[in-house]
Amino acid sequence: MSNLAAHSQMEEIHGDQVRDLMAALARAVLWPFRWRVLTILLMQVASQIMLLASLVLPWQLLQVLITGRSRIDGWVLGADTHGGKIAVLIALAVLCFCAYAFLQWLVKKAIARLSTLILGHLNKTRLVANHRLLGKRVLGVVIGALSSTVIALLFCLVIALLHPLLALLAISCVLGLVMVVGFYYRFERVQKIQNTLQGNVLTVINVSFALGFLIIVLDYINGTMRPLLTLFILLLGMRQLMAASVNGLVNFLSIIKYFQQINMLLLPRSQQVSLFSTTDFVQRFEQATLKQWLLPWVVECNYCHREPEIIQCRLLYGRAIAHVLVCDTDSHGSPRYMLLKCYVTARENEALHETALLSEVSGHCYGAIPTVPVLRASGCLPWCSFVLLEVGDQPPQWKNSEERKPWMNELRQCLRHVPLPNRLITQYTATFASLPERMRKIKASHFAYLTQEDKQRFQVERFMRLWPFMVVEMERVPKCLTVQNPSSARVAVIDNHMLLLDWQGWVYDTLGTHWPLSAKLHAEVLEMISSQWESSESQQGWSEFNSPTMAANYVALVARAHEFCQRCQLNNDPGALNMMAGLIKAYEAISLADEQNKAKAERSIEH
Repeated sequence: MSNLAAHSQMEEIHGDQVRDLMAALARAVLWPFRWRVLTILLMQVASQIMLLASLVLPWQLLQVLITGRSRIDGWVLGADTHGGKIAVLIALAVLCFCAYAFLQWLVKKAIARLSTLILGHLNKTRLVANHRLLGKRVLGVVIGALSSTVIALLFCLVIALLHPLLALLAISCVLGLVMVVGFYYRFERVQKIQNTLQGNVLTVINVSFALGFLIIVLDYINGTMRPLLTLFILLLGMRQLMAASVNGLVNFLSIIKYFQQINMLLLPRSQQVSLFSTTDFVQRFEQATLKQWLLPWVVECNYCHREPEIIQCRLLYGRAIAHVLVCDTDSHGSPRYMLLKCYVTARENEALHETALLSEVSGHCYGAIPTVPVLRASGCLPWCSFVLLEVGDQPPQWKNSEERKPWMNELRQCLRHVPLPNRLITQYTATFASLPERMRKIKASHFAYLTQEDKQRFQVERFMRLWPFMVVEMERVPKCLTVQNPSSARVAVIDNHMLLLDWQGWVYDTLGTHWPLSAKLHAEVLEMISSQWESSESQQGWSEFNSPTMAANYVALVARAHEFCQRCQLNNDPGALNMMAGLIKAYEAISLADEQNKAKAERSIEH
């Protein structure tokens, strides 16, 4: 998934794709909930009116203090006396500002409620909890862009009614800003442009102010000067217009930034916009083309003997890997299913990685039915690398990220028992740094920039003293085959039995290294180890540990140490620093248990 994210960021999104995305959003998201969207926009407009009023009323208060008169004379009750005018203006200013703040709060609640309704309306079975949060965020970006556009148009209309020439200048400023952003978008990344816009919003507003004053000076020279209150409203309107324009551009760039997330989370599959150009690889897997080349090819190569049938075709990882499920019949007329996996040329190493593993362990059974598919063939075509797998006599049922969670324990159990020859283990360890190797690369100098107070608060010095001892403990934990990202492992089920389909992301490393951190970490590890603790095969690996509980403590420490190394490598120092206390506590629990075991052993020897 990280490769896909990096590819998405590097690939420039073109204007027609953004236009198609906005049209799809309008059809599939905004139009079915148009009344709610309209209500949110009206609340945004009302909040801006309240904000403008809360800024104009202090001007009137100043006028009362200077001249004793204001615009509210004669149409507000209780504003007959000097003190009454002041009290009414203060009350109105406070009331308008409170109304502005309340309306902004209502808008946030309305957007959250709308996102919940939209995600429920789409009924996306693949959405998990973090996806729903991301869905709310990207929907807020879409509504924010729409709101900023409406607000900018509102203030542009206000300025046009009061001063047409200034409105023309304002429109020119906004168009100039859009042209500058559009020009630099071709050369810079979206995030960099957003940061530049947000960091220079005051500069943009000040430039618009200066141009606005130039128009006012021209009015003064020509003798067409507006009243001071009108000029004040014009300048405020100019400020809000430019601020809304900058916010709108930032939100619009966020739509480009979250293009794929908006595609996946907010749009039905039938209306999603393609981000990737149709390559030769993709064209070969279109329904009409696929039958023309695939079926004759599998028959010619004797991979299928009768009339094969294409059951399913899926493009994965940004259309860089294709899975094609083919059904054939054997000599007895029984169905036989095969999975053809094709990799684009750039992913040839992944195909070789998978082939090397499956050449040694294909057909491995964890139970009665093979859990690892049988490698039938592998090789290269002029336009791709391929791996052909036999998956049995029943069609596999694919499991999405949410549906495969109950199978994760069985997945880990299976991986622990996959037999790896020494040659393959050597190949893995030569290309992938183990956890102890990665731990040794982290030195105390990594946190040398911290102040002495921060070092004491995070126990940095104590942690770095214990760090070498933790590395030694890591080397005691057995190694096994594991997966770098279990949540993205491709899994299918055949007759209530798990079948592992993707083998290019598997590594050989310390048990527990890639175990995701959670509150249930220790309990999950203990359950896995306890279930196999009595077997002779398991005892060979865990002979140094006295009990499953002790072994589970070690694996939990491994998971924490791996996550700590990852955060240090990604320069996520706040996350790494916050893990130090937990690592110290986990290590002390192991040390205390070791001391207690030694004391028991000494007492038993004495007796």
